[in-house]
Amino acid sequence: MSRVAALLLGPLAGLLLLFAAALPGRAQDLDVEKTPVLLQAEELTYNEDLGVVTARGNVEMSQGPRVLMADTVTYNQKANTVTASGNVALMEPTGEVLFTDYAELHDELKTGFIENLRALLSDGSRLAANRARRTADQRKVMDRGVFSPCNLCKEDPARAPLWQIKAIKVVHDEVAKDIIYEDATLEMFGVPVLYTPYMRHPDPTVERRSGLLAPTIGYSGDLGAIFGQPYYYVFDPSRDVTIEPMVFSSEGTVLRGQYRQRFSSGRIDLKATAAYVDEHDDNGNETGNQGLEGSADLEGRFALDRTWRGGFDFQQSSERTYLKRFRLGHEDVLTSRLYAEGFRGRNYAAVNAYKWQDLRASSDPDDTPLVMPFAEYSFVGQPNGLGGRSSIDASLLALTRERGTDSRRASLVYGWKMPHTTGNGQLLTLESRVQTDGYYASDLSGATGGDDETTARLFPQVGVKWQYPWARRAATYTHVVEPIVGIVGGPNGGNPDEIPNEDSRSFEFDTTNLFRMNRYEGVDRVTSGSRVDYALRTGVYGDNGGSTELLIGQSYRFYGNSAFDAGTGLDEDLSDIVGALTVRPREQFDLSYRFRLDKETGSVRRNEFGFGYHHPRFAALIDYIAIDDSAASDLAGNREQVEATLNVALAPHWSTLFNAVYDLSDGDNRLLRGRAGFTYSDECLTFGVDLERSDIEDQDIEADTRVMFRIVFKYLGGVESQ
Repeated sequence: MSRVAALLLGPLAGLLLLFAAALPGRAQDLDVEKTPVLLQAEELTYNEDLGVVTARGNVEMSQGPRVLMADTVTYNQKANTVTASGNVALMEPTGEVLFTDYAELHDELKTGFIENLRALLSDGSRLAANRARRTADQRKVMDRGVFSPCNLCKEDPARAPLWQIKAIKVVHDEVAKDIIYEDATLEMFGVPVLYTPYMRHPDPTVERRSGLLAPTIGYSGDLGAIFGQPYYYVFDPSRDVTIEPMVFSSEGTVLRGQYRQRFSSGRIDLKATAAYVDEHDDNGNETGNQGLEGSADLEGRFALDRTWRGGFDFQQSSERTYLKRFRLGHEDVLTSRLYAEGFRGRNYAAVNAYKWQDLRASSDPDDTPLVMPFAEYSFVGQPNGLGGRSSIDASLLALTRERGTDSRRASLVYGWKMPHTTGNGQLLTLESRVQTDGYYASDLSGATGGDDETTARLFPQVGVKWQYPWARRAATYTHVVEPIVGIVGGPNGGNPDEIPNEDSRSFEFDTTNLFRMNRYEGVDRVTSGSRVDYALRTGVYGDNGGSTELLIGQSYRFYGNSAFDAGTGLDEDLSDIVGALTVRPREQFDLSYRFRLDKETGSVRRNEFGFGYHHPRFAALIDYIAIDDSAASDLAGNREQVEATLNVALAPHWSTLFNAVYDLSDGDNRLLRGRAGFTYSDECLTFGVDLERSDIEDQDIEADTRVMFRIVFKYLGGVESQ
């Protein structure tokens, strides 16, 4: 018996490799000479006269991780041929299973064929062929092959799958890693829908390969019919590029591309477009001429060492409305940035340079600032024996404009905070803050040739905050009531006219800054005077993780003048009432409500509502905001807007998505943006239709209705609108 095992070692190993080679993309990863073959069979015979070894009855042969089973396996020494017949099955370590009735290996075990090949791949895809053979040049040739990644019908497995490819000949080139079809037909539900005499695509082992990608097809009421054909090219494992010419029947042609490259310590990503399209005047009317437009978006990120990293962003558009007009981007402001930042222990430092391109209709390019440099340093100290810790935030800023105020600023904020908990559960927080600034500003009036001013500021603040949470335990939840009172002391003033306001223009009074010493986000403005802040927080916290929490509070300034504009809710001694409600009874449900009420009438000055519910088959999101005309803002009139999104799984594989943004300001009910889409998606096919409507107009951007279509075949690509 040991002699028979020795005779079988090489041929049977070769047979296993033949079967493995029949699977698309499988590498020959076994060394035939070194890997032993284990054989089990009910009967094993050896005919010395004929030189034939035969194993019969539940033959099971394994070499390494592969297992071959058959009714009969025969090795003919004189013909140097190995055959396997009867219920032949090969199980691969990656999950693929191959079935056949008869297989034969010959020509010094380098070539062979398999009759009636059937393969179940690890991802569920199926491959079948009347006959498969492997040639000496490492090509697998399959006659009358069929491939499909679609699951078969459980009730009727004989029914044709959703789609499949049938070909007279299928060739798998193991060297080039290509699968080639000759005389191929794409069938859907068993009905031929597309024929091609030749088709070629990479085998499943290929992660990236140059070639055509899924085209872009769509229709826009403003731009006309849309067609784009992207081409993807791989330079090497670290570099690739995608180029897509897009044709708009009513406007012209846009060429867009993306170049990506990775380095040992970073990466760059460039997205660029160039267009030859119809020109429009300032009123949005066509001039009858065509011109060149374009855009660029370059991003780079690099690790300089263990402490420092750096990078850059460059975003630019040739025209203000160009990106939105052709759906190439939706940003209102393009940001270019050059930076380096470092992290070490409790220290952080950064140096930045900023340039912006404001694409909003209300902007003037001459008013847009250039910031270079903007340097920051932050430090948070270790707590001392009493729990207090200090912090430092320093910055340097140089800001210039073509027209308007230029400023230079150096700022240092030193802070100290110490929390303390008493024996009966009261929380006391002592805090102090000293802000020191130096400014040099020119043209403060905004007119060319305005006065230059140099000024300095020293602004100290001290504060104490008291909290006393009371808790009551119930059977399945805990109820907490917590009064909060804070006192902040500071000098009056601190915001002279000689200090330009660049980083503190946008302000909203709410619960997030109710107890903050300096309520402004930036450093150009400080919260002057002395005040007392008070609030009540109450909440119910369930043992299963659900919670409901409400915080409502107000502020009273008892010394000094207000640093805030009218309409902010802080312009008088007694502030408006602010509150926030969050309800999360379970993980899938989320409701938030933020409000600001007039202190005298109780009318709503700001109203924000958010709701979300997530379920495996259902999801709904609603966001609502209303701001009355008295609130501080550059916009006039009441503002009111609601956005709703609904996503429903109608049935297995079928889903629908609805999204709408309505402008409700001053009693209007205008649809700003809307989308309705239906999608079918299973293991082998994705199909969808989307209808989009935009009622936003701006210069040469008109209200538009767009139909988007996509169909994607797994492994084959597809057609998709963008």
